[in-house]
Amino acid sequence: MEPRKPKSGLKAPRLPRALPLAEPPHDLPEDGDILSGFEYQGLDLSEQTISRLHADTAIFTQMIATGAQCDHLRAEDVRFVGCNLANAAWSKLSCCRAEFIGCRMTGFITLEADVSDTVFKDCKIDLAQFYHAKMRGVRFEDCPLTGGDFRLTDLTGAVFVRCDLSGADLTGASLAGVDLRGCQIEGMRVGPAELRGATIDEAQALALVRAMGITVG
Repeated sequence: MEPRKPKSGLKAPRLPRALPLAEPPHDLPEDGDILSGFEYQGLDLSEQTISRLHADTAIFTQMIATGAQCDHLRAEDVRFVGCNLANAAWSKLSCCRAEFIGCRMTGFITLEADVSDTVFKDCKIDLAQFYHAKMRGVRFEDCPLTGGDFRLTDLTGAVFVRCDLSGADLTGASLAGVDLRGCQIEGMRVGPAELRGATIDEAQALALVRAMGITVG
């Protein structure tokens, strides 16, 4: 069955209305494990190091993964709800048809990630690092992204709705088709080259011009 497309145009996770609850694990996931077909509640991965992990058709509720490290995490058709991912390092994350809802992601790190058809809603993602990631067709909604590192990130077609990008670094980012209207952008590091093809509102344009030291008469 093809995944449904919400109004945003993104493909939603292919998930049934409900998944059976997974029994509390006796052992933590190991390298190469597949977590699939269940809702995992309260899974504690804090400070754990796992090389490879695959999550498919799964829901993670109230998962604790603070400081957890995973070099190759593949997530397809997944939903993360109320999870604590602060300071987690998920390098080279591969994420498709996913939802992060109400998650704490302060200091979250992923480098050279490939993220598509993914929604971040009501998540605290300040001081996060998405350096050199490919994040085409991603939606951020009501998310603090202050101080975020989006350098060299491909954000083509991404949508930011009521987000705070104050102090975020978008140097070298690709922003074609990106909609930033209504977002806070004070102190955001970005130049004309990066903004080519992006949509901003009049107030944002004035703020960016002034930040460049240009006087508007």
